Amino acid sequence: MCKFLSLKLICKESEELVEFGSRVSFFHGAMSSGKSTIVEMVNFCFGGKLVKTPAIASEVLKVQLTVDFSGNVVLFERGISSSSVDVSWNEEGGVRYDTLPLQAGSEPIIGDDIYNLSDFILNLFKLKPIKVRKRKGDDNSDLHRLSFRDFYRFCYLDQPELDSSLFHLEAPILGEKSKDVLKYSLGFQSDKLVSLQQQLQETRQKQRSLREAAEQVSIFLRKYGFDSESEIDQQVNRINSLEDSLEAERSKQKLGDVEVFLADELREQSRALEQAYADKLSALTDLDARINEQKSLQSELITLKMRAARASNATSILNSSGFVSCPSCGKAVEPPKDPHHCALCKSDLTDEDATGIQVSVIEQDLSDRIEDLKLSLRRLENSRRNQARSLDAIQQRRQSVAKEVLEVRKSKESEYLQRARKIESELGKLNERRRFLIKVREMPSDLEQRQKQADKLNAEISKLQRYIADEEGKFEQGRKNVRDLERNFIDILRAIHFPEVGEGDRAQVNTKTWMPYIYSKGREADPWTFEDVGSGGKMVLFKICYGLAIHKTAAENGLFMPKWFIVDSTMKNITPDINRDVFRNFYRELYRLLNNELSGWQCIIVDQTFSPFIGFNDGEAISRMLVAGDENNPPLISYYSGP
Repeated sequence: MCKFLSLKLICKESEELVEFGSRVSFFHGAMSSGKSTIVEMVNFCFGGKLVKTPAIASEVLKVQLTVDFSGNVVLFERGISSSSVDVSWNEEGGVRYDTLPLQAGSEPIIGDDIYNLSDFILNLFKLKPIKVRKRKGDDNSDLHRLSFRDFYRFCYLDQPELDSSLFHLEAPILGEKSKDVLKYSLGFQSDKLVSLQQQLQETRQKQRSLREAAEQVSIFLRKYGFDSESEIDQQVNRINSLEDSLEAERSKQKLGDVEVFLADELREQSRALEQAYADKLSALTDLDARINEQKSLQSELITLKMRAARASNATSILNSSGFVSCPSCGKAVEPPKDPHHCALCKSDLTDEDATGIQVSVIEQDLSDRIEDLKLSLRRLENSRRNQARSLDAIQQRRQSVAKEVLEVRKSKESEYLQRARKIESELGKLNERRRFLIKVREMPSDLEQRQKQADKLNAEISKLQRYIADEEGKFEQGRKNVRDLERNFIDILRAIHFPEVGEGDRAQVNTKTWMPYIYSKGREADPWTFEDVGSGGKMVLFKICYGLAIHKTAAENGLFMPKWFIVDSTMKNITPDINRDVFRNFYRELYRLLNNELSGWQCIIVDQTFSPFIGFNDGEAISRMLVAGDENNPPLISYYSGP
């Protein structure tokens, strides 16, 4: 038997201890006194979420829950803001302590199967990991594990969801877990079935892996033309032929036959540049000679022009002068007898004007010749500059080519070496290609082998599916348990005088949705369920009665279900003083069940109004009133007086 022993709240100013009765504990009293917090703290120590009221947020530091699991006392400790639970328990050799996360990691924490707090608690119940399919309609669906909290959902009926959800059976995701719990607890799931389903899932995964690998190999082979071994052999033969050709070519090579082709090309460029340089230099020399010649001629013409100008000036000056004596011999000069002839040289003086005109023409001609020479010099100098630039460019290219030729000459490689290296490189590539093809040659046969293995697994899958169908066909006991659940449910509804349920009515559980339906006598075509009852108070009673029916069926048939039944706000939305019959009948039936069919269960009730115990021995049932500000009945946190 598993029993809650105590709950301790470690607060800033006190330690508040809550003790539980061995059979039933009833916490009642005023609002905001901490009644619901007691069961919320139990849930919190089991990995649930906590509603942080102002009192909890400001005062509570840690919670400790002590539970007796069939003689093994376990202490659960959790800080208010912690995402893990510290657990202490008895083990051979003493007390063991460990910190367990809420979410499972990739490595086990205790043993081989305990990955988180949920696995630890299930292990305390002597349960091995339970794996079920995620998607029930998909035979290829992966398996996932049921957790302790999936079972605890049927043990702890919390206040917020008491009148809004029937154990999440209507929810898309959480509902699948709730259905799996009912299937397991009611005998529609066996260890053998779980093992078979796991084998089936693993076999299908193996088959998918083989086929996916085969498909990837097949795509690779088709892409690169390796569809068959014969095609690969043809490629290997082509490589062998190329290798023979290269070997023959290598044997014909003679060292030193030809020089490096690159050097020949550079030498041709060098010779062409040398010739171009010589031509440019010769042209430049010719231009310099012509420029010097024309500059010399220009100087001579300028000199002649100056001489002509001086002669003309002397003639003008001496034109009216006469000689007394001869400038040559000094003999006295006689006056000229003929005025038209010179007294000294006897020249005819009648052409004086013509002589002046002739000097002017000579000067003009000299000026024109000088200008022509200037123009010619400018052209020659422009041409020389262009030739000089070309010569510089050729010189730079000569130097560059000469450097390249020098580098090539320094290199000892010849065309033979280059060709030999190229042949060696090609031979290396061919060898690598051949080795690759030899390896690839095994892939088509490996692909065929994988496909055969995948096909063989079809028979294994069919066999496992047949075993699973046979195992599911053996669930006659499970179907009997469902019939017992239906009977217990309608009996409890009648016992508490649930509205609109009378003699002749029957309950039926849909084993696909696991929703219970009530078929009223005379109106069998119009069944109703949790969502159809109407008021919130009736929904609360409907859910509690279904939960009690599940636990009663588990007790009668020896099925697994944690032997706790915790209800927060049993009379939620029901006024006990107005609905006295409902209040009295419900608790009468609850106490009757706890004293009979559920005698091995421990029940915790939270409600505003206390219903006196019936049929319990001393110490088995305890009640506690919690009232804020009442010293005789203090709230959960005795010193707290806030909101």
